Amino acid sequence: MTFTPTEQKYLDQVQATQTKRMKWWHDARFGMFVHWGLYSQLGRHEWVMNRERIAASEYEPLASTWKPKPRAARQWVKLARDAGMKYMVLTTKHHEGFLLWDSKQSDYNAVKTGPGRDLVREYVEACREFGLKVGFYHSLMDWHHPDGHRCAKDEAARVRFTQYTQACLRELMTNYGKIDILWYDVSWPLTSPQAWDSINMNAMVRKLQPHILINDRAQIPEDFSTPEEHITAAAPGRAWEACMTFNGAWGYVPTPSEDWHSARKVLDMLRVCTAGGGNLLINVGPKPDGTLPDEAVDRLTKVGKWMKTYGDVVYGKTDPVPALSSPAGNWTRKGDTYYFWCSRWPGKRLTFGGLFGKLVSATLLPGGKKLTVTQTPDRTIISGLPDQCPDKVTQVGMIALKFKGHIRQVLGNGCELPEGFPVVLFTELASPPVNTWSMTSPMPRNGSDIAEMPCASLNDASLKWSSVSATTEDGLVLIHDRYPDTDGMVYLANRFKVDKAGAWKLHLGHDGGAKAFVDGKAVLCTPTRSNPAMPGRSCAEVELDAGEHEVVVAFDLAQGLGWGMYFQWEWLTVNKARGNKPWFPKQVQA
Repeated sequence: MTFTPTEQKYLDQVQATQTKRMKWWHDARFGMFVHWGLYSQLGRHEWVMNRERIAASEYEPLASTWKPKPRAARQWVKLARDAGMKYMVLTTKHHEGFLLWDSKQSDYNAVKTGPGRDLVREYVEACREFGLKVGFYHSLMDWHHPDGHRCAKDEAARVRFTQYTQACLRELMTNYGKIDILWYDVSWPLTSPQAWDSINMNAMVRKLQPHILINDRAQIPEDFSTPEEHITAAAPGRAWEACMTFNGAWGYVPTPSEDWHSARKVLDMLRVCTAGGGNLLINVGPKPDGTLPDEAVDRLTKVGKWMKTYGDVVYGKTDPVPALSSPAGNWTRKGDTYYFWCSRWPGKRLTFGGLFGKLVSATLLPGGKKLTVTQTPDRTIISGLPDQCPDKVTQVGMIALKFKGHIRQVLGNGCELPEGFPVVLFTELASPPVNTWSMTSPMPRNGSDIAEMPCASLNDASLKWSSVSATTEDGLVLIHDRYPDTDGMVYLANRFKVDKAGAWKLHLGHDGGAKAFVDGKAVLCTPTRSNPAMPGRSCAEVELDAGEHEVVVAFDLAQGLGWGMYFQWEWLTVNKARGNKPWFPKQVQA
């Protein structure tokens, strides 16, 4: 996507203020989405006007028959607060085009029709009463406005429609005090941010609401991404929020109880978002009168009881979690404390297989009762647990485990560890994996294998280096995902700073032929495939003087047969004789 210098300046200003503006949102973690409109009366999905091809003239009378009870929003907001949610997002205008506020842009609004009052204002007042942040959803697509369709082919209609859209947003951003989130949806039928005038539209919004957060659905990146009906983390460094239905629909649809997500499922979605550093925005669709379905109330009430006990595990900054597996539950992490969400209580003893890393302590939450830890090279046993799960509402208990240094789990395919597994790499004498590299495009191999490849350098601009990040927190760079069927090879390179002279073992895990160079000198070569891509498959001891050093790896793509590469430093005890404590070369350039 290409932007003019003026447009790029706006985007750069947004990025420069994100950290400060988004702190509360990252800490909040959990919010409620509310879809409420004329479609609620029909109870056949919020897209019913489109899906059943209901003409605007036939659909419009729903505006006069809609009679929600006064201040219905108080029930939603109180439930959200009691469920542990910190913010809400309401559909001020959905695709049907009906405006839930007192607008001067169209009489097709809640004040001039059946409701007879400003439903947005009631929602904002309820949020302020119960202390929740205020979010406005606003559909760019509009099936009711006469220019909502023809704007794609008629320039005059496009200008009128974008002016109408911006005028609606100006009212929303002006009439209700501080607004915390603007949540756009469906930018059909215009196909570019220039056609929508998105930069100017959002610049106007930010001038009126300097602290507001804006999502990515006006065809520009803005503050956060919005995976819908799936929980998928964005690229590292990018904020994201999974928006999920409760029962398969956004608007009110009568749904059998068993088709609603259970409280346990909601907690699991929240756990996945927390583990990935994202937020969960779960939707409820109120009935036409504004009351909530009993299933939503029941399940969120249970979630709220759990959050009162364990909410501190969810709120605030979290860290990536390495791939860890247990039939009894799953994990989140804050620094060196790993939280095990035990959804299948094992009784008095919990065992993890193949877990490498020093477990310093284990405590049962709530209360912090200390548990007994027994750790061997292939089994970690936590004992002293109660017979039954402490959480009686959802049966999801919590155990806090504090580790020292990097941890990793290796299970293999049987009851024994894989042969040659380098246990030493998961002690304080091992660095974290290196997660960011520079990589070339594919190129032919010299001769029959990687052993004949010469060294390369980041100083060689002709190689057109590009940045590549590890696919997993464990540091595995999945090269074959990028080049699945390519034969040939690529170079990967990194620069490291060494504060004083020392000795290390360079560990290179790989699943194809690989050759490593340090400062232009070949230090190891394993020309044949070596599954799996695990540290310790190829290693070499290196002496590094103080200063900057370049590590280059030539990697055989082998027609895309495999995964990729893993790199790690091991501190050699010979350093101790020189008066050094464990430390590692620091990456200085990707």
